[in-house]
Amino acid sequence: MLCLTLLLISQQSCKLNDEYVEDPVIPDSGTGMWFVGQLNTNGNAVYVKGKIVNGTQYAFVANGPAGLSVVNISNAAAPIIASSYQTNGFTREVFVDTVNGVNYAFVSDSVKGLYILNTANPDSLSFDTLISYSGVNSVNRKNNYLFVALTGGNVKVLNVSQLPLSVSEVFTYTSANIVNHIEVSGNTAYLVENITGLELVNVNNPENPVQYSTFHSPGNCYDVKVSDNLIYVADGNAGISVINISNPSQPYFINTKNTETNVRYIDYSPNFLFTGEGSSGVEVLNVFNTVGPEYTGYYEPGGFCNSVHYFKAKVLVANGTAGLLILRF
Repeated sequence: MLCLTLLLISQQSCKLNDEYVEDPVIPDSGTGMWFVGQLNTNGNAVYVKGKIVNGTQYAFVANGPAGLSVVNISNAAAPIIASSYQTNGFTREVFVDTVNGVNYAFVSDSVKGLYILNTANPDSLSFDTLISYSGVNSVNRKNNYLFVALTGGNVKVLNVSQLPLSVSEVFTYTSANIVNHIEVSGNTAYLVENITGLELVNVNNPENPVQYSTFHSPGNCYDVKVSDNLIYVADGNAGISVINISNPSQPYFINTKNTETNVRYIDYSPNFLFTGEGSSGVEVLNVFNTVGPEYTGYYEPGGFCNSVHYFKAKVLVANGTAGLLILRF
């Protein structure tokens, strides 16, 4: 109990990128996590990413049938919608990054395809490009290339070096199975293929990706996060699995932490893991022992907790029809 208390006190004020972020005074919930704020995004929040644009903190929320919602979270206790964009499909994910000095949101729509939105002013989004694939599950990036997972299978590689003038398709990678999510770290792309597991792909040459290996985790792989030579897997009913990928051609299983829940999404920040566990809520685990996650805190808000993102000392949660949830720990 003493160790937990000291940990929680240390979270009250932290320095991130030379900026001090102070927590509001919030009563101890007794669970190691606290409610800070919530906003109904008038849709179905399934995915969230935080991003600082023009010095302001925003949460970009893939809002299902309601498109993309951009939320100003500078005051975490009172988040407000800055802007929205209706894709007229179903937004699954959003990847936010800077290309040629301009901020863009790459929006995966499982009906319409890939939307590229100019977010230089997050309070007023502007349309740039629609790549009309039959549907997109996920997008990630390496340098000037996007890796786009199609709902019908395979991964398209797009060159975005000429944005905002043009986007060109340069390769189609034939994946082992339908890819639900993509993570890129270094020269490796990690393709999440749910029940079939993970596919590790060499993207040193993005215009000619080559498979390293495939790996079947103990559960149903839904999401992964990379930490040096390890990957942490949101492994469904199995909990959290830890895989060594120091040699991507021969990944090997290390450990599984049974959370007694259904872990669908995961995020990683040095020393901590954050999980979205559907109706079971959100959990934070420490990985001071990198291969042995241990419980630190949890929060059960009701509804359905989808993706989580640890951003500027906030835990951002895509909380389904309840919208955006903001927690601390």
